[in-house]
Amino acid sequence: MKINLTRIILSAGLLLAGGSVFATGETVLSPVKRQQALDRGKALVAAREIVPSAANPFYPTAFAEAVAAMGRASNATGTEGSGETNPRTAAGPRNDHELLRAIATSLKPSGYIVLGGQPSISFGQKRVKAGGVLTITFEGNQYTLEIVSIDRTNFTLRLNREEFTRTLK
Repeated sequence: MKINLTRIILSAGLLLAGGSVFATGETVLSPVKRQQALDRGKALVAAREIVPSAANPFYPTAFAEAVAAMGRASNATGTEGSGETNPRTAAGPRNDHELLRAIATSLKPSGYIVLGGQPSISFGQKRVKAGGVLTITFEGNQYTLEIVSIDRTNFTLRLNREEFTRTLK
């Protein structure tokens, strides 16, 4: 086995250069600078509270007002000052089944579509698949409904432990 002279010289040069880097010893910071760097790193990594700029960025109030002016149903979370009044008011405490039935009858799905073999229904601009959640405002309160299943003719909603099936039309 022949060893090339240039390889030997190159290896020796690398060893000398590497040894001189480690011999300087200036790569370790002083304890004061090290503590400052650690404090700065902790401040950068510390958890901060993120505050959303709008109640629901996907349905701003200006769009909800425009949709209401067109006479279509909107599932925006806050339409304050739009002058809409809900004719149905809560007569008293309801159980979850009655509440879910009232919410389900007020929902107006705007479409049914199958993408990639998975059925989904749309409420305005929001498309929801089976297993997805839908947050709505009903009688001044927000509710999170789960879409349990979707068929060609009906869909099933879940609120807490109660389920209700209604037709798409």
